[in-house]
Amino acid sequence: MLQAACCTRGSLPTCHFYLTDVTIECSDEVIDPDELVDSGQEGSPDVADLWVRDTEDLANGRCYPLVSVTPGKWEVKGAIKLPRGIREIRCEIHCTRRHVHYFVDIDCAGAELPEPNFKKELGRNTELSDGNWSMVISFGFTAEWELGIPSGADGALAAHINACSCDACRPGLCYTGNAIEMLQSALQLTPSDHPSMTRCLLKLGAEHTRAFQESQDLSHLDSALSAISNALDMTARSDPEFPKHLWNLARIHMLRFNLTQDISSLDEAISKLREAVETTQEEDPRLSCRQNILGHLLWLRFEGSRGLSDLSDSIDAKTMALETTLACHPHLHFLANELRHSFEAFARHVNYLVEGGETMPPEWINEKVGAHSCACDTRDLLCTLGTLLRRRFERTAASSDIDAATSVQRLLVFGTPESHPEHSSFLNDLGLSLLDRFKRHGSICDVNEAISLFQRSSSGEHPPSCHPGQGEDGRNCVANSIASCFLAKYNVTQNRSDLDDAISTLQRMVSESSNTDSTAHPCMDVWLSNLARFFDLRFQETRDPQDQSEAISIQKRLVQSSHRSEGHSCDIGPLTTTLNSSLVQFASLEDIDRAISLGRTNIKLCPESDSAELPHRLQSLAILLRHRVQPRLLGKSNVTGLAVSLPGASPKDIPGSDLPYSLAIDYLTEAVGLLRKAVALTPIEDSGFPARLHSLANCLHARFDHANDPRDIQEALAVMSRAIGLVPDRHTAIKASYQAGLAELYHCRYTETEIAEDQEETLEIWEPVLSSPFISPRERLETAVRFSRHCVDATKIIAAFDSAVDAATLMVGLDRTVAQRYSHIQGFSEMPLEGAAVACRFDRPDKALEWLEQGRCHVWNQLNTLRTPLEALLKHDPALATEISSVSKRLEEAGSTRPLTNYEMPQSRTVSLDDEARAHAKLARRWDELLVKARAIPGFESFLKPLTSSSLISNLPPSGNIVIVTAHDKRCDAIALVAGLGEPLHIPLPELTISKAREYGSIMSRKLRAHGFRHQEVDMRESDEDEIDNVERGIRRYQAQDRNILHVLKALWIEVAKPILDALGISKADDPSISTLHRIWWCPTGVLSFLPLHAAGIYTDVGSESVLDYVVSSYTPSISSLLERFRNGRQAEEDVSGLFLTSQPKVRGQKRLAGTTKEVKSIHKINEERGMRVLKIEGSMLSVDDCLRYMEEYSSVHFACHGVQSANDPLKSRLLLEAGPLELGEIMRKNLKHADLAFLSACQTSTGQAKLDNEAVHLAAGMLAAGYQRVVGTMWEIQDSHAVDVANDFYGYLLDHQEEGGEGRFDGSRSAHALHHAVRQLRARIDDAREVRGLPDEFEKSLLLWIPYVHYGY
Repeated sequence: MLQAACCTRGSLPTCHFYLTDVTIECSDEVIDPDELVDSGQEGSPDVADLWVRDTEDLANGRCYPLVSVTPGKWEVKGAIKLPRGIREIRCEIHCTRRHVHYFVDIDCAGAELPEPNFKKELGRNTELSDGNWSMVISFGFTAEWELGIPSGADGALAAHINACSCDACRPGLCYTGNAIEMLQSALQLTPSDHPSMTRCLLKLGAEHTRAFQESQDLSHLDSALSAISNALDMTARSDPEFPKHLWNLARIHMLRFNLTQDISSLDEAISKLREAVETTQEEDPRLSCRQNILGHLLWLRFEGSRGLSDLSDSIDAKTMALETTLACHPHLHFLANELRHSFEAFARHVNYLVEGGETMPPEWINEKVGAHSCACDTRDLLCTLGTLLRRRFERTAASSDIDAATSVQRLLVFGTPESHPEHSSFLNDLGLSLLDRFKRHGSICDVNEAISLFQRSSSGEHPPSCHPGQGEDGRNCVANSIASCFLAKYNVTQNRSDLDDAISTLQRMVSESSNTDSTAHPCMDVWLSNLARFFDLRFQETRDPQDQSEAISIQKRLVQSSHRSEGHSCDIGPLTTTLNSSLVQFASLEDIDRAISLGRTNIKLCPESDSAELPHRLQSLAILLRHRVQPRLLGKSNVTGLAVSLPGASPKDIPGSDLPYSLAIDYLTEAVGLLRKAVALTPIEDSGFPARLHSLANCLHARFDHANDPRDIQEALAVMSRAIGLVPDRHTAIKASYQAGLAELYHCRYTETEIAEDQEETLEIWEPVLSSPFISPRERLETAVRFSRHCVDATKIIAAFDSAVDAATLMVGLDRTVAQRYSHIQGFSEMPLEGAAVACRFDRPDKALEWLEQGRCHVWNQLNTLRTPLEALLKHDPALATEISSVSKRLEEAGSTRPLTNYEMPQSRTVSLDDEARAHAKLARRWDELLVKARAIPGFESFLKPLTSSSLISNLPPSGNIVIVTAHDKRCDAIALVAGLGEPLHIPLPELTISKAREYGSIMSRKLRAHGFRHQEVDMRESDEDEIDNVERGIRRYQAQDRNILHVLKALWIEVAKPILDALGISKADDPSISTLHRIWWCPTGVLSFLPLHAAGIYTDVGSESVLDYVVSSYTPSISSLLERFRNGRQAEEDVSGLFLTSQPKVRGQKRLAGTTKEVKSIHKINEERGMRVLKIEGSMLSVDDCLRYMEEYSSVHFACHGVQSANDPLKSRLLLEAGPLELGEIMRKNLKHADLAFLSACQTSTGQAKLDNEAVHLAAGMLAAGYQRVVGTMWEIQDSHAVDVANDFYGYLLDHQEEGGEGRFDGSRSAHALHHAVRQLRARIDDAREVRGLPDEFEKSLLLWIPYVHYGY
């Protein structure tokens, strides 16, 4: 309010005078009403109020509203009272913002003249101009008595007092503290039917509103609501001002809501604004503003109540606002009609606009069509509407919503220049919508575009942040979205490179954030949880110990974070995510219990109305409860049923079900209840709905396992079936996984009820799962074996094992390190043996042969493949052959084991290791691409493919037979390959059983220890030199007396060797020492790999009959490796033909091997006397590098030293030189293209490892893989003195039987016969010595002295 009166002076006349009939009129041409755009408040943008001031006191004055009567004409209602004695007044015309646009000074001296006609003389028109408009002010002077106003009365005119409430003008105006009181007095003095009553009520409401904003006193809002409501009651619904009064009421209700958060105030605001929108004329320029604000209020209410109708109404309001705004837009008006028709039509035209390559005029960017008090414009509406549509999609999963959101946001990005501060945010929003649409529809182009948009957003000047205002770098938030895109893509394509990219993106983001931020990013726990989950996913596929180590390290960090959250609400989602995986094995029971406690607390803190967050929390807690009762066995194979020990992981506290039965049931019942509630709260269209059903089915299954209530398994079947039906067909991997779970449920019920229909259902589900192209190799392998165990159709069983073998090959691909491959193999090592038993049962030895060949010795076979000569391809396509050769060498190098990550390792180091893994995987993908390219060449269709049975038997060596021996729970068999037979020969072994074979192995191991021949089964890489002293070449004192070894050898003769020899028609030789003795290459599998088949026989004090009397024995890890040596048989070139010898008697930390020096000297002398090219370097005179160089320069080598096998990584197996270890991996990296014979006169060089019994994990097989044609090794420790004798006899025989014309060349092709001869000589000497000593109790030990020498290769 203004001060009550202007200053007065001089003698006062007897009455007051008034300015009357005050009119302001534009002197220009008449204005089009459409050009007078209202601001949403009172008056027009050009003319608002008339201020009257005393020219001698311009600081004070009174304000009178100017009312528009016609376009371009305004007037003051009533009269303006002038102070007595005033000389001159200034009339100012103010705009809406109370800025002075026009003024005129008026001389009032004539008002004191006594003439009665002074009114006419002083009435005038005065023209004003501000340089843009010309205005004319008209007025007259009238005495109070002429107006009929009693002297001194001012009540009626008080109703015309108006105070400016514009905050922009307040500092320069004169307000009084009693403005509200003066307006209230004016209302009391003004008749209720006075035309200014409504305006005065509105001004009173405005003053109360201003007072509230200064004091936050709610009573002012009550008074404002009362005043404006009264004004609304006095206004006709058809009055143009009616919607504006409703808008003012809505605004006041919002002020109350903002302060009190009372939802009823928000409800009232929405109600008033709805009515305001309904009563606003379509041509009213304020309509879009009111629609926009209504949409905003409805959105606020949705955020609080989660009522879907509010969200939909908000979208409708925003859509109408956008439609109204676009209709007025100079460049986008054509889209208004399409939007009015449907979002589909709108989307089509947007896509046409964007894809058509048209460019928007730059001026449209700053276009403020319909910009009102809400500050909305086209860009703001597009941004908000896109967000709302995406939110509704999250609730309903309606495709139309995400399509509409994408179109709206695409238009927004298209019309926003990169220099705009919000451009990166708009890119990010569009990327999120495209990611959601990809998850809904599975279109790869959507997720690829999303990744591109996120990358552009991240590189912008203002990358968006999920926590705006907190100062963190938004690039990290965008990077998390990029990682989510890669994971979503991986879930659909199952392409490992996508998962690698997801891990790399998150890993770098976490590393950078940890290095730069002084405080943790608000999203750090979520990022870490995602990263742990990604690592776990990759670990399940690759069995890479590094992935497992990383995931466990992150889990520890999350557990620490949960401890820091004590007493505060925190999201257990990140911790639950890591525990909802194989990582549950590496969480302590205390960690899981703590997470359960946090989960229960968080559910209590989450309002029931939060239908988006509450189901997530319910599901997380339910999963934890199930894990607490029924933790998964990490690495347990559903195929073998054996728990696998994973490299690099030694959990001290593997959780088990330590809960009492009743508490376990309570936990599972609670979990079931939580998931039922989560399902009830989740819309069926929600993309997470099937996953919640799947979790519910799993919990019901777990409760059935504990309580055996048939109702649980029945409900689980129904729930899982429903989940499968709701999974989109494009998510084939998820659907296949759920189907496998459904089959498991049917099988579970079948085991309880033996209902035939359940078994039929199980098989019907398993069969299509096997054909799914997206199911993981591990799931396919397990499903195939389980299917074969329950199916009776031979054809289907054979097909199932074909699928299982193919899956096993994929599980140990070249994209993994050697350690990873062996880790995977442990989970299915029995599978090929089971397949062979099944094939033999169906009289399909050809399939048994193929499966045993493809399902065993994976790593050595892969190395052989990488080293396959490419002469034929080189002639046809030199460039392709060269690239294949290059990639094969790099793959072999990359296969060496990377160090494991750990909790203390710097983040930069873990990122570097992951980069190495990604490069390795990329190299493997390139290898696959090159193979596809090569196999497309006519004649190369089988290039580097596993050999079929027919290919194997068509290239057999004529000098002997290959015999594969298998033992499985189902049956035991031998498969012989005989040159010229044309098919594999199946030889059943009915007397042998797997339990017997295991017993024989146990007896052998026990007796070898008892006699001191074996102390250490395996050397771990982590062992230090002091620990290695248990590995020795010598033997120890005899400690037990029995003949169990004789029993084992006799059983092997009766149950294995003799039936095979009889089936092959091989009879006992008249002279077992003759050089023409028939050969057999033994290829034992599984537990038979550790039994000495070559020495099977009946041994007594008076005579014996054994394999040595029938054939010359050799061993081969695989058929293909032997045949490749037969096909590519060669003599070494003269310049490299020769023998390199070394003895290493004094290796630090090892037992001294005195006999090695004598052994090597004797061999050197024999070869030197025969004119052979021979080199001998002993002890410390031989460095590792020199040794490798000599191995390249000499075709054959003889090592007399200690040997150490590595179970974790066979490439780390090594021969111990005094200068340092000579690792197998280093040997294999050399180009030993002329390698012929390797004699390993060291302990246990062909022993192998029980947990990898089908992989020939020993030094002898490794030397074959390194390129040697044949290798002599030992199954257990040998005696020094005997080693000298065996070596002398071996080389003496070898040199005596050189091929004609080979004088001067060292040739190891007769090495098998040479070893046969040397062993027979050793046996004879041992028997003679035993008879001389007369110690019959040493008969068993005497056998163990000559049996360990074995021959490998061709």
